[in-house]
Amino acid sequence: MNSFFQERKYNEDPLYSRIRDFKQYLENKKQIEYFWGKYKPYVQGNESSFLSIAQKRGYFKQYWWEMVLSLGLLNIGANIQKKNTEKGPDIFIDNSDKKFPKVYIEAIAPKEGETEYKLPQLQLGVHKVPKKEFMLRLSGAFLEKYRKYKSYINNNIISEEDIYIIAISACNLGEYDSIMDFPCDAPLQFLFGAGDLVVSSKESFVRYRPQIMKRDRPVEMKYFLINEYNGISAVLYSNAGILRCPNNPEETFIFVKNPLAKNPLPDSFLKGVKSWMFDKKSKILIKK
Repeated sequence: MNSFFQERKYNEDPLYSRIRDFKQYLENKKQIEYFWGKYKPYVQGNESSFLSIAQKRGYFKQYWWEMVLSLGLLNIGANIQKKNTEKGPDIFIDNSDKKFPKVYIEAIAPKEGETEYKLPQLQLGVHKVPKKEFMLRLSGAFLEKYRKYKSYINNNIISEEDIYIIAISACNLGEYDSIMDFPCDAPLQFLFGAGDLVVSSKESFVRYRPQIMKRDRPVEMKYFLINEYNGISAVLYSNAGILRCPNNPEETFIFVKNPLAKNPLPDSFLKGVKSWMFDKKSKILIKK
């Protein structure tokens, strides 16, 4: 089974179909086949099962993200281990020959939502940027994978001493991608409460926004300032879309380290990749 794109099937993903069938997407198709050739030796579980599910409506972007995430990690030297089962976190990195613990990564590409807080499609012209809806989707993705982390711990699938990273992609959130990286990178806005930019004649600053109201209840936007979430070592974020992804996906990665992590992610893991950390002494975020 050499090709990522399979013969037409019932209920397949519309974007998958267009990339496979239309000439204007030829370069995108070639790139995805290139990614697949690199990723095949590391595919989690059964290869044919991965390809079959990736073809289904609503699954293509999630499985594409797992593939390019793995490829980007391989490019920065991560020792990804092939899993023979789909049980457990999506990616396992074995660091037995180094000085830090095993690393588990759980990948998610949140969708646009279905309630009144659904992220609207991007339109041409002057419109209000749906920052609230976007951040609610990222916050929800973080919580979903945090609950998954707790279940892995409770079922002895991973250890309390292991490094655990949540990898979030915005590829399934319309065409907003980099629009939401203002006034600072999107993950800082739901992990550290970074809000709107305030400009005055004296100084400019980013307003602290620890929560967003959803109906009549608050939704946290400062997870990395809350000790409850200290089991999450870091968040990896990418705003790359399927039709706008570099051949080296790691160029779009942003790592945000949890300052409260009980198992901190070593700096050596982040070599060559954009990252943020919180300096506890000066109480500011530092980009590396």
